[in-house]
Amino acid sequence: MIKPSLQDFSTIRSHLKRYQEDYGKNAPDAFYYFVLSLILDLQDDEIEDAITDNNYLTRIGPAGGHDRGIDAVYIDDSDSRPTIHFFNCKYTDSFKKTSNHFPSGEIDKMLMFLNDLMSQDEGLKDTVNPILFGKVLDIWKIFENTNPNFEIHLCTNQYNGLEAQEKERFERGIHQFSNFSINYHLMGDLINRLTRKDKQIVNACLKAIDKNYFEKSGGGDIRALVVDVDARDLIRIVLDNENLRGQSDLDDYSTINDYSILEDSFEDNVRVYLKQRSKINRSIRATALSIDNHRFFYFNNGITITCEKFEYRKGRAPVIELKNLQVVNGSQTIHALYDAFKEDPGKFEEIDILIRIYETKNAELTTRIAEYTNSQNPVSSRDIRSIDFMQQKLETEFKALGLFYERKRNQYSGSPKAKRIDAAKTGQVLFAFYNGMPAEAKNKKRLIFAEKYEDIFNDNINADKVLLAYRLFERIEKEKNDSRVRLIALTDADRYEEESFILHASYYILFLIRELGKRDSITLEFSNLDQLWELYPGAVKIIKELIDEERDSLTEHRDKYNHAAFFKSNKPKKLFEDRWEKSGGGHPSDR
Repeated sequence: MIKPSLQDFSTIRSHLKRYQEDYGKNAPDAFYYFVLSLILDLQDDEIEDAITDNNYLTRIGPAGGHDRGIDAVYIDDSDSRPTIHFFNCKYTDSFKKTSNHFPSGEIDKMLMFLNDLMSQDEGLKDTVNPILFGKVLDIWKIFENTNPNFEIHLCTNQYNGLEAQEKERFERGIHQFSNFSINYHLMGDLINRLTRKDKQIVNACLKAIDKNYFEKSGGGDIRALVVDVDARDLIRIVLDNENLRGQSDLDDYSTINDYSILEDSFEDNVRVYLKQRSKINRSIRATALSIDNHRFFYFNNGITITCEKFEYRKGRAPVIELKNLQVVNGSQTIHALYDAFKEDPGKFEEIDILIRIYETKNAELTTRIAEYTNSQNPVSSRDIRSIDFMQQKLETEFKALGLFYERKRNQYSGSPKAKRIDAAKTGQVLFAFYNGMPAEAKNKKRLIFAEKYEDIFNDNINADKVLLAYRLFERIEKEKNDSRVRLIALTDADRYEEESFILHASYYILFLIRELGKRDSITLEFSNLDQLWELYPGAVKIIKELIDEERDSLTEHRDKYNHAAFFKSNKPKKLFEDRWEKSGGGHPSDR
Protein backbone atom coordinates (compact mmCIF):
# COMPACT_ATOMS: atom_id res chain seq x y z
CA MET A 1 0.00 0.00 0.00
CA ILE A 2 1.44 3.38 -1.04
CA LYS A 3 1.66 5.98 1.69
CA PRO A 4 -0.27 9.11 0.66
CA SER A 5 1.72 12.30 0.22
CA LEU A 6 0.19 15.65 1.13
CA GLN A 7 2.61 17.25 -1.31
CA ASP A 8 1.24 15.13 -4.18
CA PHE A 9 -2.31 16.01 -3.19
CA SER A 10 -1.48 19.72 -3.05
CA THR A 11 0.35 19.61 -6.38
CA ILE A 12 -2.72 18.26 -8.18
CA ARG A 13 -4.97 20.71 -6.37
CA SER A 14 -2.77 23.68 -7.35
CA HIS A 15 -3.00 22.67 -11.01
CA LEU A 16 -6.77 22.40 -10.75
CA LYS A 17 -6.92 25.88 -9.27
CA ARG A 18 -5.84 27.42 -12.58
CA TYR A 19 -8.69 25.72 -14.43
CA GLN A 20 -11.12 26.69 -11.68
CA GLU A 21 -10.12 30.35 -11.98
CA ASP A 22 -10.00 30.38 -15.79
CA TYR A 23 -13.34 28.67 -16.36
CA GLY A 24 -15.27 29.09 -13.13
CA LYS A 25 -15.37 25.32 -12.54
CA ASN A 26 -15.47 23.38 -9.31
CA ALA A 27 -12.60 21.00 -8.55
CA PRO A 28 -14.18 17.77 -9.96
CA ASP A 29 -15.04 19.56 -13.22
CA ALA A 30 -11.58 21.14 -13.40
CA PHE A 31 -10.15 17.63 -13.01
CA TYR A 32 -11.49 16.77 -16.49
CA TYR A 33 -9.57 19.67 -17.98
CA PHE A 34 -6.48 18.66 -16.06
CA VAL A 35 -6.37 14.98 -17.07
CA LEU A 36 -7.47 15.40 -20.69
CA SER A 37 -4.85 18.09 -21.18
CA LEU A 38 -2.17 16.10 -19.39
CA ILE A 39 -2.84 12.73 -21.03
CA LEU A 40 -3.94 13.64 -24.56
CA ASP A 41 -2.60 17.22 -24.81
CA LEU A 42 -6.03 18.50 -25.86
CA GLN A 43 -6.97 22.15 -26.33
CA ASP A 44 -9.61 23.61 -24.02
CA ASP A 45 -12.34 23.59 -26.68
CA GLU A 46 -11.56 19.94 -27.47
CA ILE A 47 -11.88 19.08 -23.78
CA GLU A 48 -15.23 20.81 -23.51
CA ASP A 49 -16.46 18.90 -26.56
CA ALA A 50 -15.23 15.59 -25.11
CA ILE A 51 -16.96 15.70 -21.70
CA THR A 52 -20.06 13.49 -21.44
CA ASP A 53 -20.38 13.25 -17.64
CA ASN A 54 -23.98 13.87 -16.63
CA ASN A 55 -23.11 15.78 -13.47
CA TYR A 56 -20.87 18.11 -15.45
CA LEU A 57 -23.51 18.64 -18.13
CA THR A 58 -26.21 19.24 -15.51
CA ARG A 59 -24.14 22.06 -14.06
CA ILE A 60 -24.19 23.64 -17.53
CA GLY A 61 -27.90 23.07 -18.11
CA PRO A 62 -30.62 20.44 -17.57
CA ALA A 63 -29.36 17.19 -19.08
CA GLY A 64 -31.50 14.16 -19.77
CA GLY A 65 -30.29 10.57 -19.90
CA HIS A 66 -27.20 9.09 -18.24
CA ASP A 67 -23.45 8.86 -18.88
CA ARG A 68 -23.27 5.09 -18.16
CA GLY A 69 -19.84 5.50 -16.54
CA ILE A 70 -18.37 7.34 -19.54
CA ASP A 71 -17.21 10.77 -18.41
CA ALA A 72 -15.50 11.82 -21.62
CA VAL A 73 -15.02 10.55 -25.16
CA TYR A 74 -12.35 11.76 -27.53
CA ILE A 75 -12.11 10.43 -31.08
CA ASP A 76 -8.64 10.78 -32.53
CA ASP A 77 -8.98 10.23 -36.26
CA SER A 78 -5.72 11.86 -37.28
CA ASP A 79 -4.42 8.45 -38.41
CA SER A 80 -5.90 6.11 -40.97
CA ARG A 81 -7.08 3.93 -38.11
CA PRO A 82 -8.90 6.10 -35.52
CA THR A 83 -8.39 5.69 -31.79
CA ILE A 84 -11.36 6.23 -29.49
CA HIS A 85 -10.57 7.26 -25.93
CA PHE A 86 -13.07 6.63 -23.09
CA PHE A 87 -12.47 8.32 -19.74
CA ASN A 88 -13.83 7.59 -16.29
CA CYS A 89 -12.55 10.13 -13.77
CA LYS A 90 -12.82 10.23 -10.00
CA TYR A 91 -11.54 13.18 -8.00
CA THR A 92 -11.48 13.42 -4.22
CA ASP A 93 -11.05 16.71 -2.39
CA SER A 94 -10.21 14.84 0.82
CA PHE A 95 -6.56 13.99 1.43
CA LYS A 96 -7.59 11.08 3.69
CA LYS A 97 -9.50 9.48 0.81
CA THR A 98 -6.51 9.44 -1.54
CA SER A 99 -5.52 6.05 -0.11
CA ASN A 100 -8.84 4.54 -1.24
CA HIS A 101 -9.22 2.21 -4.20
CA PHE A 102 -10.79 3.33 -7.46
CA PRO A 103 -14.55 2.79 -6.97
CA SER A 104 -15.57 -0.55 -8.43
CA GLY A 105 -19.15 0.60 -8.92
CA GLU A 106 -18.10 2.09 -12.26
CA ILE A 107 -17.12 -1.29 -13.71
CA ASP A 108 -20.54 -2.68 -14.49
CA LYS A 109 -21.84 0.60 -15.89
CA MET A 110 -18.93 0.85 -18.30
CA LEU A 111 -19.08 -2.81 -19.35
CA MET A 112 -22.80 -2.63 -20.04
CA PHE A 113 -22.35 0.54 -22.06
CA LEU A 114 -19.54 -0.98 -24.11
CA ASN A 115 -21.64 -4.09 -24.79
CA ASP A 116 -24.44 -1.88 -26.10
CA LEU A 117 -21.99 0.23 -28.10
CA MET A 118 -20.26 -2.70 -29.78
CA SER A 119 -23.55 -4.44 -30.58
CA GLN A 120 -24.89 -1.13 -31.95
CA ASP A 121 -27.94 -1.34 -29.73
CA GLU A 122 -30.38 1.39 -30.83
CA GLY A 123 -31.72 1.40 -27.29
CA LEU A 124 -28.77 3.56 -26.30
CA LYS A 125 -30.68 6.50 -27.73
CA ASP A 126 -33.11 6.26 -24.82
CA THR A 127 -30.62 5.66 -22.01
CA VAL A 128 -27.69 8.03 -22.52
CA ASN A 129 -27.52 11.81 -22.55
CA PRO A 130 -27.58 13.60 -25.93
CA ILE A 131 -23.89 14.50 -25.90
CA LEU A 132 -22.84 10.90 -25.30
CA PHE A 133 -25.29 9.58 -27.89
CA GLY A 134 -23.81 12.01 -30.40
CA LYS A 135 -20.43 10.38 -29.74
CA VAL A 136 -22.03 6.94 -30.12
CA LEU A 137 -23.35 7.88 -33.57
CA ASP A 138 -19.91 9.14 -34.56
CA ILE A 139 -18.35 5.83 -33.48
CA TRP A 140 -20.96 3.78 -35.32
CA LYS A 141 -20.21 5.82 -38.43
CA ILE A 142 -16.52 4.90 -38.07
CA PHE A 143 -17.53 1.21 -37.83
CA GLU A 144 -18.82 1.44 -41.42
CA ASN A 145 -15.28 1.90 -42.74
CA THR A 146 -12.83 0.49 -40.21
CA ASN A 147 -12.37 -1.26 -36.90
CA PRO A 148 -10.86 1.45 -34.65
CA ASN A 149 -8.60 1.12 -31.65
CA PHE A 150 -10.09 1.79 -28.21
CA GLU A 151 -8.34 3.04 -25.10
CA ILE A 152 -10.00 3.17 -21.70
CA HIS A 153 -8.58 5.61 -19.16
CA LEU A 154 -9.37 5.32 -15.45
CA CYS A 155 -8.16 8.55 -13.87
CA THR A 156 -8.06 9.53 -10.21
CA ASN A 157 -6.06 11.49 -7.67
CA GLN A 158 -6.13 8.38 -5.46
CA TYR A 159 -3.13 6.10 -5.08
CA ASN A 160 -4.81 2.75 -5.55
CA GLY A 161 -6.59 1.41 -8.58
CA LEU A 162 -9.31 -1.19 -8.61
CA GLU A 163 -9.11 -3.90 -5.98
CA ALA A 164 -7.39 -7.00 -7.34
CA GLN A 165 -10.52 -9.10 -7.94
CA GLU A 166 -12.45 -6.16 -9.40
CA LYS A 167 -9.54 -5.29 -11.68
CA GLU A 168 -9.38 -8.88 -12.93
CA ARG A 169 -13.14 -8.88 -13.54
CA PHE A 170 -13.00 -5.54 -15.36
CA GLU A 171 -10.10 -6.56 -17.59
CA ARG A 172 -11.73 -9.89 -18.36
CA GLY A 173 -14.87 -8.04 -19.43
CA ILE A 174 -12.94 -5.57 -21.59
CA HIS A 175 -10.82 -8.19 -23.30
CA GLN A 176 -13.87 -9.85 -24.81
CA PHE A 177 -13.67 -6.99 -27.31
CA SER A 178 -10.87 -6.62 -29.85
CA ASN A 179 -8.51 -3.65 -30.07
CA PHE A 180 -9.16 -2.48 -26.50
CA SER A 181 -6.49 -1.41 -24.00
CA ILE A 182 -6.82 -0.09 -20.45
CA ASN A 183 -4.78 2.71 -18.91
CA TYR A 184 -4.73 3.42 -15.17
CA HIS A 185 -3.80 7.00 -14.31
CA LEU A 186 -3.47 7.06 -10.51
CA MET A 187 -2.02 9.74 -8.26
CA GLY A 188 1.55 8.51 -8.75
CA ASP A 189 1.18 8.41 -12.53
CA LEU A 190 -0.26 11.92 -12.67
CA ILE A 191 2.51 13.28 -10.48
CA ASN A 192 5.16 11.56 -12.61
CA ARG A 193 3.75 13.24 -15.70
CA LEU A 194 3.71 16.60 -13.98
CA THR A 195 7.05 16.47 -12.25
CA ARG A 196 9.43 18.36 -14.45
CA LYS A 197 12.08 20.39 -12.68
CA ASP A 198 13.42 23.58 -14.19
CA LYS A 199 15.62 22.49 -17.06
CA GLN A 200 18.94 21.25 -15.77
CA ILE A 201 22.20 21.84 -17.58
CA VAL A 202 23.31 18.33 -18.47
CA ASN A 203 27.08 17.81 -18.59
CA ALA A 204 28.68 14.38 -19.09
CA CYS A 205 31.77 12.45 -20.14
CA LEU A 206 31.55 9.81 -22.85
CA LYS A 207 34.18 7.26 -23.84
CA ALA A 208 34.76 6.29 -27.46
CA ILE A 209 35.44 2.70 -28.50
CA ASP A 210 39.07 2.49 -29.61
CA LYS A 211 39.69 4.80 -32.60
CA ASN A 212 36.14 4.61 -33.91
CA TYR A 213 35.54 8.34 -34.16
CA PHE A 214 35.72 11.05 -36.80
CA GLU A 215 35.61 14.85 -36.50
CA LYS A 216 34.36 17.34 -39.07
CA SER A 217 34.21 21.13 -38.97
CA GLY A 218 31.50 23.08 -40.77
CA GLY A 219 32.49 26.69 -40.45
CA GLY A 220 32.73 28.97 -37.47
CA ASP A 221 29.41 28.08 -35.83
CA ILE A 222 29.46 24.27 -35.82
CA ARG A 223 31.72 21.25 -35.50
CA ALA A 224 30.77 17.59 -35.45
CA LEU A 225 32.10 14.38 -33.98
CA VAL A 226 30.90 10.95 -35.07
CA VAL A 227 31.74 8.27 -32.54
CA ASP A 228 31.04 4.63 -31.71
CA VAL A 229 30.22 4.04 -28.01
CA ASP A 230 29.10 1.29 -25.64
CA ALA A 231 25.30 1.36 -25.34
CA ARG A 232 25.61 1.26 -21.54
CA ASP A 233 27.78 4.36 -21.67
CA LEU A 234 25.10 6.13 -23.69
CA ILE A 235 22.48 5.31 -21.05
CA ARG A 236 24.83 6.46 -18.28
CA ILE A 237 25.27 10.02 -19.63
CA VAL A 238 21.52 10.78 -19.47
CA LEU A 239 20.82 9.49 -15.94
CA ASP A 240 19.72 11.75 -13.10
CA ASN A 241 23.00 11.57 -11.19
CA GLU A 242 25.62 14.18 -12.00
CA ASN A 243 28.56 12.17 -10.62
CA LEU A 244 27.60 9.09 -12.63
CA ARG A 245 27.28 11.13 -15.83
CA GLY A 246 30.89 12.20 -15.42
CA GLN A 247 32.21 8.73 -14.63
CA SER A 248 33.59 7.62 -18.00
CA ASP A 249 35.66 4.78 -16.49
CA LEU A 250 32.73 2.95 -14.92
CA ASP A 251 33.48 -0.74 -14.39
CA ASP A 252 30.25 -1.92 -12.79
CA TYR A 253 27.36 -0.90 -15.06
CA SER A 254 24.83 -2.50 -12.71
CA THR A 255 24.80 0.79 -10.78
CA ILE A 256 22.91 2.52 -13.58
CA ASN A 257 19.84 0.55 -12.51
CA ASP A 258 19.73 2.69 -9.37
CA TYR A 259 18.87 5.85 -11.28
CA SER A 260 16.23 7.14 -13.63
CA ILE A 261 16.66 8.81 -17.00
CA LEU A 262 16.91 12.60 -16.69
CA GLU A 263 14.20 13.82 -19.06
CA ASP A 264 15.84 17.26 -19.18
CA SER A 265 18.37 15.59 -21.47
CA PHE A 266 15.64 15.49 -24.11
CA GLU A 267 14.24 19.01 -23.71
CA ASP A 268 14.95 19.85 -27.36
CA ASN A 269 13.87 16.45 -28.68
CA VAL A 270 10.83 16.49 -30.96
CA ARG A 271 9.64 13.05 -29.87
CA VAL A 272 7.80 11.85 -26.83
CA TYR A 273 8.69 8.35 -25.65
CA LEU A 274 5.44 6.38 -25.89
CA LYS A 275 6.39 3.09 -24.27
CA GLN A 276 3.10 1.33 -24.78
CA ARG A 277 2.22 2.56 -28.26
CA SER A 278 5.24 2.63 -30.53
CA LYS A 279 6.15 -0.44 -32.56
CA ILE A 280 9.58 1.11 -33.07
CA ASN A 281 10.19 1.22 -29.30
CA ARG A 282 9.25 -2.43 -28.96
CA SER A 283 11.44 -3.34 -31.93
CA ILE A 284 14.48 -1.55 -30.46
CA ARG A 285 14.03 -3.33 -27.16
CA ALA A 286 13.53 -6.71 -28.84
CA THR A 287 16.67 -6.26 -30.96
CA ALA A 288 18.76 -5.42 -27.89
CA LEU A 289 17.62 -8.63 -26.21
CA SER A 290 17.88 -10.86 -29.28
CA ILE A 291 20.64 -13.24 -30.36
CA ASP A 292 21.52 -10.67 -33.05
CA ASN A 293 22.11 -7.87 -30.54
CA HIS A 294 25.79 -7.71 -31.54
CA ARG A 295 24.51 -6.30 -34.84
CA PHE A 296 22.58 -3.48 -33.11
CA PHE A 297 25.03 -0.91 -34.51
CA TYR A 298 24.01 -1.85 -38.05
CA PHE A 299 20.27 -1.98 -37.37
CA ASN A 300 19.90 1.39 -35.64
CA ASN A 301 20.12 4.87 -37.14
CA GLY A 302 22.08 6.11 -34.13
CA ILE A 303 21.77 9.04 -31.75
CA THR A 304 22.12 12.75 -32.39
CA ILE A 305 23.37 15.01 -29.60
CA THR A 306 23.87 18.76 -29.66
CA CYS A 307 26.00 20.51 -27.07
CA GLU A 308 27.47 23.87 -26.24
CA LYS A 309 31.00 22.45 -26.31
CA PHE A 310 32.83 19.15 -26.59
CA GLU A 311 36.51 18.44 -25.85
CA TYR A 312 38.70 15.34 -26.10
CA ARG A 313 42.31 14.28 -26.62
CA LYS A 314 42.96 12.34 -29.77
CA GLY A 315 44.19 8.81 -29.28
CA ARG A 316 42.70 5.41 -28.48
CA ALA A 317 39.38 5.39 -26.61
CA PRO A 318 39.36 9.15 -25.90
CA VAL A 319 37.11 10.56 -23.19
CA ILE A 320 34.79 13.19 -24.68
CA GLU A 321 33.61 15.94 -22.33
CA LEU A 322 30.17 17.30 -23.23
CA LYS A 323 28.86 20.60 -21.90
CA ASN A 324 25.10 21.32 -21.88
CA LEU A 325 24.16 18.32 -23.98
CA GLN A 326 20.75 17.66 -25.52
CA VAL A 327 19.67 14.43 -27.20
CA VAL A 328 17.76 15.82 -30.18
CA ASN A 329 17.25 12.48 -31.90
CA GLY A 330 17.25 9.14 -30.11
CA SER A 331 14.92 9.48 -27.14
CA GLN A 332 13.09 6.32 -28.19
CA THR A 333 16.30 4.36 -28.65
CA ILE A 334 17.73 5.36 -25.27
CA HIS A 335 14.54 4.69 -23.31
CA ALA A 336 14.03 1.35 -25.04
CA LEU A 337 17.65 0.36 -24.42
CA TYR A 338 17.32 1.26 -20.76
CA ASP A 339 14.18 -0.88 -20.46
CA ALA A 340 16.04 -3.76 -22.10
CA PHE A 341 19.10 -3.30 -19.86
CA LYS A 342 16.96 -3.46 -16.72
CA GLU A 343 15.44 -6.70 -18.00
CA ASP A 344 18.72 -8.42 -18.96
CA PRO A 345 22.01 -6.49 -18.37
CA GLY A 346 24.02 -9.49 -19.58
CA LYS A 347 22.87 -8.89 -23.15
CA PHE A 348 24.73 -5.56 -23.34
CA GLU A 349 28.32 -6.75 -23.44
CA GLU A 350 28.44 -6.50 -27.23
CA ILE A 351 26.00 -3.68 -27.99
CA ASP A 352 27.51 -0.51 -29.39
CA ILE A 353 25.86 2.42 -31.12
CA LEU A 354 26.74 5.34 -33.37
CA ILE A 355 26.47 8.87 -31.97
CA ARG A 356 26.66 12.14 -33.87
CA ILE A 357 27.69 15.02 -31.63
CA TYR A 358 27.26 18.61 -32.83
CA GLU A 359 28.87 21.53 -31.04
CA THR A 360 27.02 24.77 -31.76
CA LYS A 361 25.66 27.79 -29.92
CA ASN A 362 23.44 28.68 -32.86
CA ALA A 363 19.90 28.06 -31.57
CA GLU A 364 18.38 28.10 -35.06
CA LEU A 365 20.89 25.54 -36.25
CA THR A 366 20.17 23.32 -33.24
CA THR A 367 16.47 23.43 -34.09
CA ARG A 368 17.10 22.51 -37.71
CA ILE A 369 19.33 19.60 -36.69
CA ALA A 370 16.56 18.34 -34.40
CA GLU A 371 13.99 18.65 -37.17
CA TYR A 372 16.00 17.11 -40.02
CA THR A 373 17.38 14.17 -38.05
CA ASN A 374 13.93 13.12 -36.87
CA SER A 375 12.62 11.34 -39.92
CA GLN A 376 12.43 7.61 -39.14
CA ASN A 377 9.24 7.98 -37.09
CA PRO A 378 7.61 11.29 -38.12
CA VAL A 379 6.03 13.42 -35.43
CA SER A 380 4.53 16.87 -35.22
CA SER A 381 5.19 19.06 -32.26
CA ARG A 382 4.79 22.73 -31.50
CA ASP A 383 7.86 22.48 -29.27
CA ILE A 384 10.28 22.06 -32.16
CA ARG A 385 8.97 25.35 -33.58
CA SER A 386 8.79 27.17 -30.26
CA ILE A 387 12.20 28.76 -30.76
CA ASP A 388 11.52 29.58 -34.40
CA PHE A 389 12.13 33.27 -35.14
CA MET A 390 8.53 33.78 -36.29
CA GLN A 391 7.20 32.44 -32.99
CA GLN A 392 9.55 34.66 -31.01
CA LYS A 393 8.53 37.72 -33.06
CA LEU A 394 4.86 37.05 -32.38
CA GLU A 395 5.56 36.70 -28.67
CA THR A 396 7.39 40.03 -28.64
CA GLU A 397 4.65 41.77 -30.64
CA PHE A 398 1.92 40.48 -28.35
CA LYS A 399 3.84 41.57 -25.27
CA ALA A 400 3.82 45.11 -26.65
CA LEU A 401 0.02 44.80 -26.78
CA GLY A 402 -0.16 43.62 -23.18
CA LEU A 403 -0.92 40.03 -24.25
CA PHE A 404 0.93 36.76 -23.77
CA TYR A 405 1.67 34.54 -26.76
CA GLU A 406 2.40 31.04 -25.51
CA ARG A 407 4.99 29.49 -27.81
CA LYS A 408 4.91 26.50 -25.46
CA ARG A 409 1.76 25.21 -23.81
CA ASN A 410 0.92 27.04 -20.55
CA GLN A 411 4.05 29.16 -20.90
CA TYR A 412 2.24 32.03 -19.16
CA SER A 413 -0.06 29.98 -16.95
CA GLY A 414 0.13 32.56 -14.19
CA SER A 415 -1.37 35.26 -16.42
CA PRO A 416 -5.11 35.88 -16.92
CA LYS A 417 -6.71 33.44 -19.35
CA ALA A 418 -8.23 36.26 -21.42
CA LYS A 419 -4.78 37.67 -22.15
CA ARG A 420 -3.14 34.42 -23.25
CA ILE A 421 -2.85 33.42 -26.92
CA ASP A 422 -1.98 29.76 -27.46
CA ALA A 423 0.38 29.00 -30.37
CA ALA A 424 -1.26 25.66 -31.22
CA LYS A 425 -4.74 27.17 -31.32
CA THR A 426 -3.30 30.07 -33.31
CA GLY A 427 -2.04 27.62 -35.91
CA GLN A 428 -5.47 26.04 -36.20
CA VAL A 429 -7.41 29.28 -36.63
CA LEU A 430 -4.87 30.66 -39.12
CA PHE A 431 -5.06 27.39 -41.07
CA ALA A 432 -8.85 27.65 -41.33
CA PHE A 433 -9.19 31.42 -41.74
CA TYR A 434 -6.32 32.57 -43.95
CA ASN A 435 -5.32 29.31 -45.62
CA GLY A 436 -8.89 28.17 -46.20
CA MET A 437 -8.36 24.68 -44.74
CA PRO A 438 -11.09 24.25 -42.08
CA ALA A 439 -11.25 20.44 -42.16
CA GLU A 440 -7.48 20.13 -41.83
CA ALA A 441 -7.39 22.75 -39.06
CA LYS A 442 -9.55 20.52 -36.87
CA ASN A 443 -8.59 17.02 -37.94
CA LYS A 444 -4.99 17.24 -39.15
CA LYS A 445 -3.36 19.41 -36.52
CA ARG A 446 -0.05 17.59 -36.98
CA LEU A 447 0.38 19.43 -40.30
CA ILE A 448 0.44 22.83 -38.63
CA PHE A 449 3.89 22.58 -37.10
CA ALA A 450 5.17 20.18 -39.77
CA GLU A 451 4.57 20.27 -43.53
CA LYS A 452 2.27 23.31 -43.51
CA TYR A 453 4.18 25.42 -41.00
CA GLU A 454 5.77 27.79 -43.53
CA ASP A 455 2.43 28.27 -45.29
CA ILE A 456 0.57 29.08 -42.09
CA PHE A 457 3.13 31.15 -40.19
CA ASN A 458 4.31 33.08 -43.23
CA ASP A 459 5.83 36.55 -43.41
CA ASN A 460 2.40 38.17 -43.76
CA ILE A 461 1.26 36.97 -40.35
CA ASN A 462 1.43 39.45 -37.48
CA ALA A 463 -0.30 39.96 -34.15
CA ASP A 464 -3.18 41.89 -35.74
CA LYS A 465 -4.00 39.06 -38.15
CA VAL A 466 -3.67 36.46 -35.41
CA LEU A 467 -5.98 38.39 -33.10
CA LEU A 468 -8.66 38.77 -35.77
CA ALA A 469 -8.90 35.04 -36.44
CA TYR A 470 -8.38 34.11 -32.77
CA ARG A 471 -11.07 36.43 -31.38
CA LEU A 472 -13.54 35.44 -34.10
CA PHE A 473 -13.01 31.80 -33.21
CA GLU A 474 -13.52 32.56 -29.50
CA ARG A 475 -16.89 34.14 -30.33
CA ILE A 476 -17.83 31.15 -32.48
CA GLU A 477 -16.95 28.85 -29.59
CA LYS A 478 -19.04 30.97 -27.21
CA GLU A 479 -22.05 30.51 -29.50
CA LYS A 480 -21.32 26.77 -29.70
CA ASN A 481 -21.16 26.42 -25.94
CA ASP A 482 -24.41 28.35 -25.53
CA SER A 483 -26.00 25.97 -28.04
CA ARG A 484 -24.68 22.98 -26.10
CA VAL A 485 -26.59 24.17 -23.03
CA ARG A 486 -29.79 24.13 -25.06
CA LEU A 487 -29.02 20.85 -26.78
CA ILE A 488 -28.27 18.80 -23.66
CA ALA A 489 -31.75 19.63 -22.37
CA LEU A 490 -33.38 17.98 -25.37
CA THR A 491 -35.17 14.71 -24.75
CA ASP A 492 -35.76 14.10 -28.45
CA ALA A 493 -32.64 12.34 -29.81
CA ASP A 494 -33.67 12.92 -33.43
CA ARG A 495 -34.00 16.64 -32.84
CA TYR A 496 -30.62 16.65 -31.10
CA GLU A 497 -29.03 14.95 -34.09
CA GLU A 498 -30.69 17.47 -36.42
CA GLU A 499 -29.47 20.55 -34.55
CA SER A 500 -26.12 19.41 -33.15
CA PHE A 501 -24.21 20.29 -36.31
CA ILE A 502 -23.14 23.47 -34.52
CA LEU A 503 -20.93 21.36 -32.22
CA HIS A 504 -18.84 20.23 -35.20
CA ALA A 505 -18.76 23.26 -37.50
CA SER A 506 -16.64 25.92 -35.72
CA TYR A 507 -13.72 25.91 -38.15
CA TYR A 508 -16.03 25.88 -41.15
CA ILE A 509 -17.97 28.82 -39.74
CA LEU A 510 -14.69 30.69 -39.30
CA PHE A 511 -13.77 29.88 -42.90
CA LEU A 512 -17.15 31.07 -44.19
CA ILE A 513 -16.99 34.34 -42.26
CA ARG A 514 -13.75 35.10 -44.08
CA GLU A 515 -15.30 34.22 -47.45
CA LEU A 516 -18.37 36.37 -46.78
CA GLY A 517 -16.11 39.18 -45.60
CA LYS A 518 -14.17 39.07 -48.84
CA ARG A 519 -17.45 39.08 -50.75
CA ASP A 520 -18.43 42.27 -48.92
CA SER A 521 -14.95 43.79 -49.38
CA ILE A 522 -14.28 43.93 -45.64
CA THR A 523 -10.57 44.31 -44.95
CA LEU A 524 -9.26 41.46 -42.82
CA GLU A 525 -7.87 43.40 -39.91
CA PHE A 526 -8.65 43.41 -36.20
CA SER A 527 -10.34 46.81 -36.29
CA ASN A 528 -13.09 45.19 -38.40
CA LEU A 529 -13.75 42.37 -35.92
CA ASP A 530 -17.29 43.50 -35.06
CA GLN A 531 -18.19 44.08 -38.71
CA LEU A 532 -17.01 40.58 -39.63
CA TRP A 533 -18.84 39.09 -36.65
CA GLU A 534 -22.12 40.37 -38.09
CA LEU A 535 -21.62 37.75 -40.82
CA TYR A 536 -21.90 34.88 -38.30
CA PRO A 537 -25.66 34.25 -38.83
CA GLY A 538 -25.13 34.14 -42.59
CA ALA A 539 -22.30 31.63 -42.20
CA VAL A 540 -24.48 29.38 -40.02
CA LYS A 541 -27.31 29.64 -42.54
CA ILE A 542 -24.97 28.49 -45.31
CA ILE A 543 -23.82 25.57 -43.14
CA LYS A 544 -27.43 24.43 -42.69
CA GLU A 545 -28.04 24.66 -46.43
CA LEU A 546 -24.91 22.66 -47.20
CA ILE A 547 -26.05 19.94 -44.78
CA ASP A 548 -29.45 19.79 -46.49
CA GLU A 549 -27.74 19.58 -49.88
CA GLU A 550 -25.55 16.71 -48.69
CA ARG A 551 -28.52 14.85 -47.22
CA ASP A 552 -30.51 15.29 -50.42
CA SER A 553 -27.60 13.83 -52.40
CA LEU A 554 -27.85 10.66 -50.32
CA THR A 555 -31.48 10.16 -51.52
CA GLU A 556 -32.82 6.99 -49.89
CA HIS A 557 -29.74 6.80 -47.60
CA ARG A 558 -30.35 10.13 -45.85
CA ASP A 559 -30.11 8.36 -42.50
CA LYS A 560 -26.46 7.60 -43.29
CA TYR A 561 -25.55 11.27 -42.94
CA ASN A 562 -23.36 12.09 -39.92
CA HIS A 563 -22.23 15.54 -38.77
CA ALA A 564 -18.80 14.45 -37.55
CA ALA A 565 -17.99 12.66 -40.81
CA PHE A 566 -19.31 15.54 -42.93
CA PHE A 567 -17.21 18.20 -41.22
CA LYS A 568 -14.16 15.98 -41.04
CA SER A 569 -14.14 15.95 -44.83
CA ASN A 570 -13.61 18.72 -47.37
CA LYS A 571 -17.14 18.13 -48.67
CA PRO A 572 -18.66 21.30 -47.11
CA LYS A 573 -15.94 23.44 -48.67
CA LYS A 574 -16.40 21.84 -52.09
CA LEU A 575 -20.18 22.27 -51.94
CA PHE A 576 -19.75 25.92 -50.96
CA GLU A 577 -17.26 26.59 -53.76
CA ASP A 578 -19.52 24.88 -56.33
CA ARG A 579 -22.44 26.98 -55.15
CA TRP A 580 -20.35 30.14 -55.33
CA GLU A 581 -19.25 29.43 -58.92
CA LYS A 582 -22.81 28.68 -60.02
CA SER A 583 -23.96 32.00 -58.58
CA GLY A 584 -21.49 33.80 -60.87
CA GLY A 585 -19.08 34.79 -58.12
CA GLY A 586 -16.25 32.72 -59.55
CA HIS A 587 -14.15 30.31 -57.55
CA PRO A 588 -13.42 31.74 -54.07
CA SER A 589 -9.72 31.02 -54.43
CA ASP A 590 -9.58 33.31 -57.47
CA ARG A 591 -10.68 36.39 -55.54
